[in-house]
Amino acid sequence: MKRTSLYLLLTFFMVQTAFAQVDRSSYPQPGPTPTINIGKAETFHLPNGLKVFVVENHKLPRVSFSLVLDTDPVLEGHKAGFVDMVGELMRSGTKNRNKDQLDEAIDQIGGTIRVGAHTASASSLKKYQESLLDLFTDVLLNPSFPPDELAKIKKQTISSLAAEKDDPNSISSIVSNAVMYGHHHPYGETATEETVGEIEVADIQSYYAAYFKPNVAYLAIVGDITKKEAVKLVKQYFGHWQKGKVPTHQWPAAEIPEESQVVLVDRPSSVQSVINITYPVDLAYNSPDRIASSLLSYILGGGGSSRLFMNLREAKGYTYGAYSSISPSKISGEFSANANVRTAVTDSAVHEFFHELKRMNENTITEEEVRNGKAFLTGSFGRSLEKPSTLANFAINTEIHKLPKNYYKNYLKNLDAITAEQLKALTPKFIKPEHAYVVIVGNVSEFKDKLVQYGEVKEYTPKGKLK
Repeated sequence: MKRTSLYLLLTFFMVQTAFAQVDRSSYPQPGPTPTINIGKAETFHLPNGLKVFVVENHKLPRVSFSLVLDTDPVLEGHKAGFVDMVGELMRSGTKNRNKDQLDEAIDQIGGTIRVGAHTASASSLKKYQESLLDLFTDVLLNPSFPPDELAKIKKQTISSLAAEKDDPNSISSIVSNAVMYGHHHPYGETATEETVGEIEVADIQSYYAAYFKPNVAYLAIVGDITKKEAVKLVKQYFGHWQKGKVPTHQWPAAEIPEESQVVLVDRPSSVQSVINITYPVDLAYNSPDRIASSLLSYILGGGGSSRLFMNLREAKGYTYGAYSSISPSKISGEFSANANVRTAVTDSAVHEFFHELKRMNENTITEEEVRNGKAFLTGSFGRSLEKPSTLANFAINTEIHKLPKNYYKNYLKNLDAITAEQLKALTPKFIKPEHAYVVIVGNVSEFKDKLVQYGEVKEYTPKGKLK
């Protein structure tokens, strides 16, 4: 008993001494950057130009195939909307199977096959991989484009467009793209009931014939498979895919406005206003500023501890959440800061948005904000590696976007090296409150006169046309 009491007493004093030695007046020094061992995808090419990446993962008896086409966006014009129908129509029947037969065959093996205009994927249990590839390549290489299925797709699309007319967030997206890029740009045009009505099977067939080529395609294979198996299967099922010249297009980058503009879309029935402050930025996927810009974006509006969220939600109670993003693009990057707020506080919310944007340019970024941002981005990167498909995506992104070969391997090291001073110097390149489009969808009569201080006020239709 005495020995037990003595032990407890000694333990108590040891714990107290340990706590007494901890200096709680300052933040602990950060530890070394965590080392994450990123595996490497095995690669090979077919003579037709198809580039293949294989990531072995034998934990589960499953295998997946993901195809990406590296093509330029196209201007759809008076038939806007047809590109989005390409994949769905391909999946609606082949020269060997109609839609019902295709669906039944996929269900029998418990597989999935999805197809879009630029991507396609298929997955199943390992034991059915050859049956899956037979179906997948039938869809990709032998589509029949049935007219009756196109009629159904068009009808569904028109119904969806009708629903979007009443969705203020959809309206905000349409109008934001229209004012930034213009209607004669792939990023600025939008599908309407009229353009969808003009779409014909020949439009989709022409797109397929021009762009579905192996020499612009990347195939990722992930799962319970070896490179040797993959080479054999890919040669067997994709080897006869004929390569060809694929059209390329050069589209102008969006121009930043000389002065901020207020773009209003009237929706009298709204009890909330959808606010989107946006403008183009110079940010390609392989830009040396890309990692730093993501950290900058997090500090401004990337999450619950970011400036916009803490101001507009926590301090003011204007919204459930306010966020920002700085996104790269092949044509031009975009900045966006957005929130849905009560109609009565629309002008006040815009004021707070601009307050935070201007404050970012006043050398106010703190070491704590940088630490928090790095911790969030590090965690997100680490969690992404839990999915085997991430390695395949890394490999494809490196090729398509011409990233440095060690971009992902060195991501955490490069993120950790960014300092608050570097972010302060970079901020004016991406945070430009004097050159923004302030797009607001809501009950315009309640706040229009209060927004003239933020720029010239213009009214647009929900389809992005200037009134």
